Amino acid sequence: MKAQSLVVSGLFSSLLVLSLSLPVFSQTLNFWIGGAPGLEREWNCPKNWSAYKVPNEFSSVVIPDVSTGSRFYPVIYSGVLEIYSLDLTSNASLEIGNQATLIVYGEIHNPGKVILNPDGILIEWEEVNKSQASALPAKGKAGY
Repeated sequence: MKAQSLVVSGLFSSLLVLSLSLPVFSQTLNFWIGGAPGLEREWNCPKNWSAYKVPNEFSSVVIPDVSTGSRFYPVIYSGVLEIYSLDLTSNASLEIGNQATLIVYGEIHNPGKVILNPDGILIEWEEVNKSQASALPAKGKAGY
């Protein structure tokens, strides 16, 4: 009986150590809503997002066509922001300001429009890694 108990205890301990050693990554889906009073277009305003939090490196971001809703598309005014993936639906847009950098670690699905101001930066990390090209981002070009 003691041997069986030790085996079960050892197996449980091994599973616990294994589960704790595996990285826990999960992407969360976060939709742009826009229209928070006084901050209608501000990317960094939690009230402008469906999850009521600003997207981070684990967020799969969806920017839908809001032309019949809030009518406000997001603008990243400044800072370095990281997200997992970006999906701009048809007729949607995203503006990246002069002092802003957006890093997308996964894919960008873009039938919409990305507006890069002259010093705005957009990095699609997955494409940089695939091509093994230099990590020069798109900078200061309208559209994507």
